[in-house]
Amino acid sequence: MAKKFSPIRWGSKGMLLIPVLLLSTLMFCTSQEDDPFPKKITSKDDAIYSNVDLYVNPEKSKKLKGNREGIGLRFKENGDPFTGTQELRFVENDNLFSKMVYEEGVLKSTTAYHKDGSLKSKYEYDFIDDQFKTIKQFNEDSILVEEWIQPTENNPLGTIKQWHENGQIKFKAYFSGNIQYQGLMTLYDEQGNILEQERYEDGELIEKIK
Repeated sequence: MAKKFSPIRWGSKGMLLIPVLLLSTLMFCTSQEDDPFPKKITSKDDAIYSNVDLYVNPEKSKKLKGNREGIGLRFKENGDPFTGTQELRFVENDNLFSKMVYEEGVLKSTTAYHKDGSLKSKYEYDFIDDQFKTIKQFNEDSILVEEWIQPTENNPLGTIKQWHENGQIKFKAYFSGNIQYQGLMTLYDEQGNILEQERYEDGELIEKIK
């Protein structure tokens, strides 16, 4: 029942990794594992090229509190944290494949495109220290469709929200720790009426309310 109820429950952990996976599947370090850092990041696919050369340096990232959920900071060749936009483009037609915006080495947004150059989706990120604070997902019409707000010391419960295209809330849930659902999980229709509602404790379904 839970899989039918929750539009994201089946892949909640995976959703947090989508922007990371976009990067990791496209990019890899040209150096060997025992080579010294920094390591240059290059395209894994010959059909795609980057407009800038970026580097990773886990030790330096750690010192700068930049181990952002395994992403790490991005550096220029001279070792300074990168501020700017990295564009990945298709070699075939020079259309954008993706665009990543960085501030002081920190990833702020990821935008993906179809091969014809049209917008596919966009993610925006915010951080507290070295952890994700919020992740917002926009669809191809630039409409906000999903938002994750991570737990913090002052607020132990994070929230997950999804919206219908008309702006009405579609789904809302609370979680703690390693995506353990807590409290009410609610699914709404496009008019704001509650379709289904459940109560969770530490990730376990306790009660089906509606």
